Amino acid sequence: MTKAFVLINTDSGLEKLVHEEIKSLEGVRAVYDLYGEYDLMAIVEQETDKDVAGVVSWALRKIKGIRSTNTMVVIK
Repeated sequence: MTKAFVLINTDSGLEKLVHEEIKSLEGVRAVYDLYGEYDLMAIVEQETDKDVAGVVSWALRKIKGIRSTNTMVVIK
């Protein structure tokens, strides 16, 4: 099982909307609201790193209102 932490910046005022949409994606285990440099953090878990990349690149990053992401894949 591969796990990644995805830090997310959203357009101002769309945090709640983006949170709800991310939460509904297959492979997303949790979504947290943050203070500081990033607005949200999603925990993505899939069978392989390729599957994690698919969720991040082809689903999560396509959500309207997301400005940028920073993905950290867990190695241990």
